[in-house]
Amino acid sequence: MQDPIKTLFTECIQTQIAAADMLHEPIEAACGLLVDSLLQGRRVYCCGEGLAHATSRHFAHIMLTGLSFERPPFPVTSLHADYGALDYDRMFAQQIQAVGQANDLLVVFNASARAPRVSRAMEAALGRNMLIIAITQSSDEDIAGLLGPDDVEIRIPTYNTARASEHLLQIANMLCSVAEHQIFPQETE
Repeated sequence: MQDPIKTLFTECIQTQIAAADMLHEPIEAACGLLVDSLLQGRRVYCCGEGLAHATSRHFAHIMLTGLSFERPPFPVTSLHADYGALDYDRMFAQQIQAVGQANDLLVVFNASARAPRVSRAMEAALGRNMLIIAITQSSDEDIAGLLGPDDVEIRIPTYNTARASEHLLQIANMLCSVAEHQIFPQETE
């Protein structure tokens, strides 16, 4: 019988290897969309389904405060998860309807198969002609079908929610790091 901790490390490593092979192009496309949005002065909103909302908040935090070096804040807002809302399933969508503008960017995070609140936010974003970056995993049932030709999906190659959650955080950090270095290349010298 294999050690359960070693098994978890092995799963993590296998997911990392699969992600490195599969996700380079979609991450590069997402970084391009994010950087273009920031350079054009558009707003960036983000949200996550369930536990992935913590990754959304982390992403907004590092985009505002900086990840690799001190810099001006990027206009990124994590949508508020008001669990006492009267219409809980529409809590993100209502915020997008209130503040989203054409060509703003919505970044969504989901580590599980279902994402009812995030998919409703995406529908609201589509109604506002916003662009979308969706970071999902292999069993996603709600998000991929909502993406348009100018949107980007980063589909983490796993059905395991824990492995997907680990990669959500890693990809959030990658997006921020690449954006910082592309917008402020002088800081990398």
